[in-house]
Amino acid sequence: MATGLQAQTHQWLYFNASDTVSPNHRISQLGNKGFQVMGYSTWFNAVCVAMDTNPLPDFIAQSAPLPSYQVHKSQIHQTQETFSYGGSDWQLKMLGLDEYHRRGFTGKGITIGLFDAGFFKVDSLPAFDTLRKRGQILAEWDFHYNDTNVYIQDGHGMYVLSIAGGYWPDSIMGAAPDANFLLARTEIANREIHAEELAWVKALEWADSIGVDIIHSSLGYSLFDTLEGDYSYMDMDGQSTIITRATDSAAARGIFITNSAGNEGEKEWHHITAPCDGRHVLCVGAVDSNQVHAPFSSYGPSADGRVKPDVVAMGAGVTYVNKEGLIRTGGGTSFSGPLIAGMAACLKQAWPDATNEQLYQSIIKSADRYLNPDTAYGYGLPNVLVADSILKEYVLSARQPLNYSFNLFPNPGKGSVRLSGHDAIQLVRVSDGFGRPINAIYHQDLREIEFASASPGMYVIEVITTDGKKGVQSYLKLE
Repeated sequence: MATGLQAQTHQWLYFNASDTVSPNHRISQLGNKGFQVMGYSTWFNAVCVAMDTNPLPDFIAQSAPLPSYQVHKSQIHQTQETFSYGGSDWQLKMLGLDEYHRRGFTGKGITIGLFDAGFFKVDSLPAFDTLRKRGQILAEWDFHYNDTNVYIQDGHGMYVLSIAGGYWPDSIMGAAPDANFLLARTEIANREIHAEELAWVKALEWADSIGVDIIHSSLGYSLFDTLEGDYSYMDMDGQSTIITRATDSAAARGIFITNSAGNEGEKEWHHITAPCDGRHVLCVGAVDSNQVHAPFSSYGPSADGRVKPDVVAMGAGVTYVNKEGLIRTGGGTSFSGPLIAGMAACLKQAWPDATNEQLYQSIIKSADRYLNPDTAYGYGLPNVLVADSILKEYVLSARQPLNYSFNLFPNPGKGSVRLSGHDAIQLVRVSDGFGRPINAIYHQDLREIEFASASPGMYVIEVITTDGKKGVQSYLKLE
């Protein structure tokens, strides 16, 4: 495996920030000077050009090589099993989404952008009838052919869409079945060329112009074709790759980003792939139906030591729609990723005033390994109901700040926990992820909460002091 870039065939040319001449005119000038212009990025204020020995004109501030990548898509392991009603139930129940849907939070009014290699037959398969009839596919664009026909290419994006938003009565339910979708073909299946990276950046800008809330990509970038040069693991530091830098720009514009961790766990690369190293990217690994790490799921951390993947979801034996329009099961982080993207959409519907940072924090804090993250599971398997409780406190505290803080120890606890703080506490309330009160006894003299029969899991603790101060500890883990 190469370490670092071996060869380059394209580069970015950045225009002077103070230049008052239109980019279109500058692009024409570059063409007249012999440069082969591949495309222009508004966010970077730069053009992608074929590598050339021509001297740079004075209106170019700087140049930088454009790294290429290889896209490692999820491994699809089809089976011929027959599914009964609700074949996708368990992948949703593991996240608490079935109950959240019953509460009315199904992603309605939230727009998710999916970037992939193609959305084969989404315009005709029965699994997507509901999306089409309701007008939930707002726009589509092929960033290689520059047209709207994204439905004749690869089926990988169709699989992802069926998991995130498909609804076929008696067969499959997506994680966010009432969300709106933007479909962008950014990847050319079975090829690894520089134009794909530029297409990914252009798709971000396109989705932003339409008004996207969440972007999910089930693609990853690490190793490259011969003579194109490889990324090294050290490039997974949140700032080195073009694709990750673009996600920073998207996040700054208020877009929430989820991305599949990759299927490198059993391969030489082993680690997450870009843009999952991004500081504003919720990186999603995979577990099986028993919540055990799927061997193919890529490992963290990021090269600079941050927890990655961030969370996991079911990525083995996941129900999806195949190219023939049949219900099948498959595996890969491409299948766990859209479950979390849909979960985020449901939470955004429930709490439209929450910031993306609050959304991110609520998801990771709701996860079952939040207090003990590792390189395989990250913070673990999140629960949308616990995340909802945490978001509630974020939003309500922003409207009326809580005026008392406290800590619980030990945390995780078993049987009982104690409270730290300076004021006398007169009331303690414990609730589970559904908001239901849990039987617990508060010993005021010991400042101790005793749990009589609570099962292992995540709980929300509320306290009120004798002088009326209120505080909330949103995550207590009982073992």
